[in-house]
Amino acid sequence: MAALRVPYRMPPATLQEGRSSRSMTNETNSPDSIAVAERVRELMSRHGIGKRQQTTELCRILDLSFSQGHRKLRGNSPWTLSQIKKVAEVFGEPAAQLFGAQSLDPGMVGAIAQEALFCVGAIELACTAWVGAALEPGSRPEFVAYSKLGQWRVARHDGTLYQSAYEVHKIEIYPRRAETDKPTIAVVDDDQASADNLRDYLERSGFAAVAIYGLAAFTEQLQTQIFDGVVIDWLFGSQTSAAAIRAVRASENPDAPIFVLTGELLTGKASESEISQVIRNYDVACYEKPARMAILVADLSKRLNRP
Repeated sequence: MAALRVPYRMPPATLQEGRSSRSMTNETNSPDSIAVAERVRELMSRHGIGKRQQTTELCRILDLSFSQGHRKLRGNSPWTLSQIKKVAEVFGEPAAQLFGAQSLDPGMVGAIAQEALFCVGAIELACTAWVGAALEPGSRPEFVAYSKLGQWRVARHDGTLYQSAYEVHKIEIYPRRAETDKPTIAVVDDDQASADNLRDYLERSGFAAVAIYGLAAFTEQLQTQIFDGVVIDWLFGSQTSAAAIRAVRASENPDAPIFVLTGELLTGKASESEISQVIRNYDVACYEKPARMAILVADLSKRLNRP
């Protein structure tokens, strides 16, 4: 019997106190994603790519944002067949070893993973199917695969005679995820209204943005989450964001573009010399509040090489 697997995903988890009141998708680590990620890391290590460079290299190969590549190498994000094949091709190794399919089930020996359409009545779902040997006369597997116009299709065996049909050992269907291809931007401000407004504008502009209210909450987030970019206020009461900016530059994604916002230069509350020093030392951009959002987004998009 073919194994039909639809990876389970946890419902959105609401952020805790001090973070955005909006919910963010909490991606679970499916066994298959974790296994593929582990094999990809081992492959890169064998080819002389150090641990700190592996995310950057994966992003280059698959054209991902840093946060996407980080999630994928941790097994938090599902791997598509085409992504696995592309990584294997770049390093000149067989894609089958990244699947490890033959070790999952003795019945998988000889099966080959193929991108396919899973056909249920009039519904067609993109899937990965492990296709085995050609059907023998009289055999009645639960699912069969056949090629039509160069596309593999999978259907329940209902007695239909196909010109050439093959046994299916496993089928994987992943739900569509609209957010996974968007760079994740942290918006840090102790003024919740300002943070929320900028977050909403960034989301309308094609980013996945997170509003974080305060330096302590941002420092906590940096321990567990990778950001592709940071937009941060300069003054938080008597504190500046200089230490938080240093923390970003020491994080797993030290090259993330950072934008400092301030509305206190004219009042003298913000020190021009301190901001200038941070700009020189940590390669940040500075915008005065209220920020011209269209210009800010254009600058951010350019730094992230987005159209």
